[in-house]
Amino acid sequence: MSDTPATDATAPERPAGEILADIERERSELSSSFESLRNDLDEALDAGKQRAKDAGKKAAVIGPIVAGVVASAAAAALLYRRRSGKKE
Repeated sequence: MSDTPATDATAPERPAGEILADIERERSELSSSFESLRNDLDEALDAGKQRAKDAGKKAAVIGPIVAGVVASAAAAALLYRRRSGKKE
């Protein structure tokens, strides 16, 4: 019939030791990648927290200034109405 010897369909093409070594290498690479991603995520979260803190500081400085401008504008409008009402 055929010149090739019959092989078992479930027999691995590589030795078991080589397969196990590849699996261990993949585990190590995945572990390193996971650790790298975790570090990147920590850095991103820290940067986000710092930006939020900086924005809060800016709001604490700008808030009273805006409130002062609004109050001044309201007072000016009130005085203008009173003066224009007395002239009539």
